[in-house]
Amino acid sequence: MGQSLATGAHRAGPGSGPARAGGDTLDRAESGLSRFPGAAVLVGPKGVVLDANAAGEPIVEMLGTDDGEALRQAILNALRDRSGQINPLVLNPGAGTTGLAFDVAILPWNNGEAALVLARDITLERSLRAALIESRQRYKDLVEAASDFAWETDEQGCFSFISSSGALGYGAAELIGVLAGDLDDTGMRDGESPFATRTPLREVEVWLKGREGESACLLATALPLYDAKGEWRGARGLCRNVTAERRHETRLAADRNRERLLSYILGLLRDEMDPARVLTAACGAVLPALPATGAAIYRLDRGGDIVRAAQSGDLPGGACMQALIQRQLDGESEVEIEASGGMLLGCATHFDGTWNGILCLWRDRTTEPWSREDRVLLAEIAAQIGLTNRQLARQEELEELSSTDSLTGLHNRRSLLAELERRFSRRAAWREGAALFFIDLDNFKAVNDRHGHQRGDLALTAVARILRDRTRSRDLVARLGGDEFAVFVEDIGQAATESKGREICQAAAELSALSGDAEHPLGFSIGAAYCFSVSQETVAEAVERADTAMYEVKRRGKGWVRVSIPAALEDGE
Repeated sequence: MGQSLATGAHRAGPGSGPARAGGDTLDRAESGLSRFPGAAVLVGPKGVVLDANAAGEPIVEMLGTDDGEALRQAILNALRDRSGQINPLVLNPGAGTTGLAFDVAILPWNNGEAALVLARDITLERSLRAALIESRQRYKDLVEAASDFAWETDEQGCFSFISSSGALGYGAAELIGVLAGDLDDTGMRDGESPFATRTPLREVEVWLKGREGESACLLATALPLYDAKGEWRGARGLCRNVTAERRHETRLAADRNRERLLSYILGLLRDEMDPARVLTAACGAVLPALPATGAAIYRLDRGGDIVRAAQSGDLPGGACMQALIQRQLDGESEVEIEASGGMLLGCATHFDGTWNGILCLWRDRTTEPWSREDRVLLAEIAAQIGLTNRQLARQEELEELSSTDSLTGLHNRRSLLAELERRFSRRAAWREGAALFFIDLDNFKAVNDRHGHQRGDLALTAVARILRDRTRSRDLVARLGGDEFAVFVEDIGQAATESKGREICQAAAELSALSGDAEHPLGFSIGAAYCFSVSQETVAEAVERADTAMYEVKRRGKGWVRVSIPAALEDGE
């Protein structure tokens, strides 16, 4: 008896193996099915397997299991309806035929008395298709993992393909047909652009504009496309968005620049003895570090005026700077002013909580607005500048003390001689000559002897006042020591020199109330050295002439003036 396809008591149980008409096996040498190259199974009118070739054995085995229910039903339908049936068939691994797959065709046979099952083994084809699908998925996964998007351009440089995720905020369909050069944010030429490359490129950095107009930095790897004739037809490649990394690198670079700048300024404060040079160097170092178009440092001088201590680069017009300075004076710690040409940023400098200047920076319109990092760096630098401003003010105080007579506030001898050297070095610019007056206070000893040194100090400060009142701001007035004074006047003629000396002598009458007594009135003995602009006389020689003339007056009775001219020019005069 053959194997029945019917359910119930006549159906072979799972794993029992098929039964065939005529015995347990068929003589395939006598069967026509043995010559069929594929799997072939002949099923009788009652669903009994009548014959099968060797390739059909897996199908026969499946018919004897629960997994063959769909195939058995298709065979019964073909027998009942006498119509062909086509079904795919995958054999159950449990039947010992792991991975086998067939395309099955069921044909009515012998006027519907039997059904011929013909099967084509598509196991390899299905395996290849599955491998191809897996390979494509793997490729897609690798592309997506290695890049943000894949692309292809045509010979016009327009996008002809964009991976499904899209790019730069655009959907993939939105970019098809768009000229890649229209998205370029750096002005690259075609030969430089990966989207129009004629040679392979690997991780070339390009900047493109996104959907919202923002700039994005991409690393592009590209290959050129050529047709069979060697004609260039476009390019394809991958792009990875590294904007976040570049911005992070920019921030790190800015932090490193900031650290270097602060270290540089701190090094200047430590190693440079001259605060003025520190300010000049710091001003220049700020420009590339921030960056800025111009920088300036202002400070409060001893007279309470705002003066510019250092400048580097270009700065805006005076009105803009004056507005910034005024707002700083009004108490604003940080001031930003926008002008037509750019942006001005100023930060107050302090020492020990007291305002002492301004550090200001200027950027033109070609650069970005001031960022939070810029402001933080500016504040840190301003803190160091405040210390330097204080050091410069202290240095000026010390220099003033070292060059000023403490009692009268006049130049002292050292300061006078230094200034005389400077003025004699440019004497060719004198419109006329110059005069150096040495003034000795007559009868000063009597004041100290009779009234004490306090009265003597009052007399000396009164002399200083008289001399200041009778000279110009650009003239030099000095106390040489004790009761000796000096006055240097530029652009004065020889006759006017004698008149000026007499004027000063007559002013001594203002000192009468401070004299020791009526018999010893305070007065002046004056020796003047007249100096010609064409003379090569040294300062020391002029001082000696003035001193000699003054002592000649003292020796001959005091209270008058003697003018001396260089011996080499006496005859000519």
